[in-house]
Parts: sequence; structure tokens; C-alpha cells
Amino acid sequence: MPELGSRLPCHLVALVGLSPQVVTETLWLLAAGGAGALPKEVTVLTTGEGVALAQARLPSAVSSLAALLGHPLPPPRIVVMRDRSGQVVPDIRDEADNQAAADSIVGLIREATADSGSRVHLSIAGGRKTMSCLGALALSLFGRPEDLLSHVLVAEAYQAREDFFFPPEPPKAGAVGAGERWGLCLAEVPFVRLRGLWQPDQLSGGFAEAVRAAQAAMAPRLALDLARGTAVCGGAAVRLAPALLATLLVFAERAQQSAAPLVPAKAGDARTTAVFASAHARCRAAAKAARPATGPAPIGRPEVAERVSRLNARLRAALGPDSAPYEVRPQGRRPRTGYRLALAPEAITIIGGNA
Repeated sequence: MPELGSRLPCHLVALVGLSPQVVTETLWLLAAGGAGALPKEVTVLTTGEGVALAQARLPSAVSSLAALLGHPLPPPRIVVMRDRSGQVVPDIRDEADNQAAADSIVGLIREATADSGSRVHLSIAGGRKTMSCLGALALSLFGRPEDLLSHVLVAEAYQAREDFFFPPEPPKAGAVGAGERWGLCLAEVPFVRLRGLWQPDQLSGGFAEAVRAAQAAMAPRLALDLARGTAVCGGAAVRLAPALLATLLVFAERAQQSAAPLVPAKAGDARTTAVFASAHARCRAAAKAARPATGPAPIGRPEVAERVSRLNARLRAALGPDSAPYEVRPQGRRPRTGYRLALAPEAITIIGGNA
């Protein structure tokens, strides 16, 4: 278990199908960590087909386990999956069931992780593989540093026994591999925590809406501050020389306009020269730099390629692999090779230096 937040009360959330035993097997294995490792709250999420089994068998099994451990355990709160119209999801057999299951799982994980007074331990041992996958993804979206994801592994000899809910003896407290004799293992599953990269508290929809909101928040964003001479790439500020800033400005504005790739002429041409000269002048004016004494040099294909190469090298030196979304890329074949910045228009902000 992670040390951070480990003293917080634990809320065990278990995804269950037709084998409610995974809940008590998990609780038995947690008991090896002592009373402090046992949850203060247990929530079970299951399907319409699984809810009857869970309601009939889990409360008494949890009570029996508490007696064996000599420590009280909270009665499980059993929640059934429902679609957006409130109808029970009997099983996950089609796309509509899958969406309803995803929304139910996200709703429960969102609710559980909103409680700052407890840490969430999500068990993905039960139910269909779809449920396990959706549960792991939901915890990745909403999980905090103190939250935990696990899967209980059970020996084949006990998997087929409907009467096996936990071993008939308490685990040895603090023992490594406490369940080895019975073929039980609680496997912690590392997961990427994305909560800090988006704003889950503002979510009002289900699973698909959460994914879209997180994706939008984590998409690459570029802000050019012409007065400061910097490109802020996803939060990292990179200082650029005026010529390189002007080069990025040219392609950033074309991306804002959803323009086609810039295809410069083989030799310097008036149109390309004017575009780069204007961008360079705006960068220098915004930074209050002195104007160059000479006019702009002709710019064609070799000069654009050289400037793009220098710009990309500077971005890579500053950002490493994270520079990829902000680099200007060649497109097409010679002699019609063009260059473009592949960012969405709404991902680009330009500060100062009005055109």
C-alpha cells in the first residue's frame, strides 16, 4: 500500500459479477496487514444478475469473517448498475450495457474519491473483464496518490467452489504471502494517476464525458508571448531568439487559420519573404527591440528548412520528448514539400504583436 494517506480510513470498492466471494477473499488478505488495513466502508457494484447473489450471500459471509478475525467489519453496501434512465443493467452483453456499466463505475469511483477523509481501494477481481478494464480506467482518471488498485488471485481448486468465501483460519498478521497455503494472493496493480491533469470536480456526465474532458485538458497547448520572447509549450516556457520565435509565429498563425502547409519556392520568393519578415518585425516590436538596419533577406525553401530545423532543435533541447507536438513538420514530397504545425486552432494563443 502507498505510504501517502495510508493512515486514512480505507473504503473498499469491489466490482462483482456472479462470484461475490472475491469481496471476502480480499478482506481476508487485507487482514494480514492488521486491523488498520481493514476497510471502514465496503461498497459492492454489481449487475442485475449478480445483485441477488450478493445480497443473499455477502452479508452473512462478511459477518462470519468478522467473527473469525475477531474484528468488526462494515456490512457491504450493495449497488446495482443502472443506465441513464434508471433501469437495472442485467449483464454486459451489448454496447448499451457497456455504456451503462461504464457510467455506473465512473459515478461510484467519482463519488468515492471525492471523500477527502478516506482512501479508496478498488478491487477489480470480480465481474466481466469489461468491468475490470472500466474500473481501472476510472481510477486512473479520478484516483489520488493514496488510492489503490488490486486484484485477488485464487487457486483453481477454490475458484470452482461456490462455498469458499475465505480460508477457515485467520491470516498471520504481517506475514508475507499470508494466503500462500490457500492459493490466495492480493496483487496490487500500479496505475497512472491523471486526476491532477484535468478538473474532475467539474464533470457532470458519465464515462465518455470524463474521457473527453480529460483528453481536452491534457491536449498540447501553445502560447506565444512575443513581448517576453517565449513559447509556453504545455506549461513549460522556452525562450526563443527573435528569428526562431518568428518562425514559430508564422506556423502557429497558419495553424490557427487551419491553412494548408506552407510550400516555399525553391529560391527566395516575395510572398514567403514577406510572411517571415512581418513575423520577425512583430516579434522585435513586441519586445521593443531595435529594428534591423537592412531589409529582409530573400527566403525560400533552403532558408525555411534551416529555420525549421533550428527551431525544432531548440524545442527538443528544452523539452526533450515532450517537444514533439510543438515541432514544425515537413509534409509531402519534393519539390512540393510543405511545412506545418499540427496543433488544433483552439490550442494556440498568441500574446502581443497584432498582425
